[in-house]
Amino acid sequence: MSKPSLERAVELLSRTGSADFERDIGGSLTIAITRVFGTQLTGTADRMRIVGGMELAGRVVASGRRYRVTMVCERAVLETAHDARVRLRAADVAEEGAETIVLASRQTLRRPARMTAIYVQDVVDGDVVDGTIIDLTRLGVTFQTTRLLRRGDRLLVRARFYAEPLETSVRVASTHMVSGSVIAECAFQLPTRELAEIVERIPSARREVPAGAPLDIASVRRSLVVEHVDDGPWRRLLRRSG
Repeated sequence: MSKPSLERAVELLSRTGSADFERDIGGSLTIAITRVFGTQLTGTADRMRIVGGMELAGRVVASGRRYRVTMVCERAVLETAHDARVRLRAADVAEEGAETIVLASRQTLRRPARMTAIYVQDVVDGDVVDGTIIDLTRLGVTFQTTRLLRRGDRLLVRARFYAEPLETSVRVASTHMVSGSVIAECAFQLPTRELAEIVERIPSARREVPAGAPLDIASVRRSLVVEHVDDGPWRRLLRRSG
């Protein structure tokens, strides 16, 4: 299956009126899009987080596959005290290699989980966000919590689905409120083949649990404890990106 053209990738990025990007110097950036023309788009962004010549990476899904879209900031001009008007040009579209996975149907689970804040607007970096994973796909999870999460927030999720542990970073794609709780649709930062295999094994692990078997709350809590976060492989992720 052929990858989308540069023009098609820009169109997909702009469909919601805004797009999230990763900066080449680290950290994330949201651009409110005002116009699309061919491989270019214009919009506004935080003036402190973008300059001309910066390279940005966005992601789109086309025909069930994920693609990385590389954009170059051709122009960034001060517009207000807080915003810059920017013009981006698409430079490359690349499928995310062997790690690209096909969209899957959701599995409704409602399992307790903990997320550790990597970069969250309203939560201190490294703080723990308790909640429930409502459902799961090979591309991400739906997470319910009483803490405030926003689109673009990044977290490390740690959960156990029956016999299968899951530990990976996610980005909040969208949120909405239900009865005082935040329902966050979270996409895996790196939807690897290994993650897809874990998700695929969960139905089998679920069937192996005897009907009516009591939930061992103490065991679940132990599996969710994040120990020595500063010493682990996620240390660099828990530093606030510039």
